[in-house]
Amino acid sequence: MPPGTPTLRARAAGAAALALSAALLAGCQLPDVSMSPDLTAREEAAAPSRAATTRAAVRTEAAPATTAAPVTPAAPARPAGDLDTGALTHALPAGDRTVVIDYWTTQQATTWTAGDDKTVQLSAHVEGGDEDTEVLVTRFAVTVDDGTTRALATEDRGEFALMPPYSYSTALTLPGTDSTAGALALEVQFDLLVETEPGSQRWFRQTVLDTLALPLLQEDPS
Repeated sequence: MPPGTPTLRARAAGAAALALSAALLAGCQLPDVSMSPDLTAREEAAAPSRAATTRAAVRTEAAPATTAAPVTPAAPARPAGDLDTGALTHALPAGDRTVVIDYWTTQQATTWTAGDDKTVQLSAHVEGGDEDTEVLVTRFAVTVDDGTTRALATEDRGEFALMPPYSYSTALTLPGTDSTAGALALEVQFDLLVETEPGSQRWFRQTVLDTLALPLLQEDPS
């Protein structure tokens, strides 16, 4: 064998050394330096939330400012009135008799305002007691109260038979009143002379009082 020629054993040893070096190099690869899996997952989970927050902020900034509509104060509710249906009957005790008063109007009482002229009609008669006993109306009066002032609307001092089949009838015209009035109270009074017994020509007096409530619509100040 010529000098310097590697022997078979030497060649085998070299091949083994090369194989060992390759194996060592394969086992010594650098570690993966990419972002931590946990950190990446957290950032990916947070990304949609940040995006939603950003979109909400954009929508809030882009929304046009709105001006609240002015609130119109509601008109006070009008309470029910005695003549809202057009007619009303009151039965008032007067000793052993009853004075029955029928009230009515041909106007729309639900639309009355303080400035309107109002017409109220009434008719009164007596029920019960001795039919032969004479009953007279000696005074009839109506006072109107608008909450500020009281005024006598009408007064009649004649003597009128009130026993059946007679009745006392009249019509009231109520002129406009103060514009701030919210209601009218009509105070009705009948002064009666009643005979103590039929044909005696002796009398005793009875006074019958009644009240009507007439609410008013509030007028628009404009």
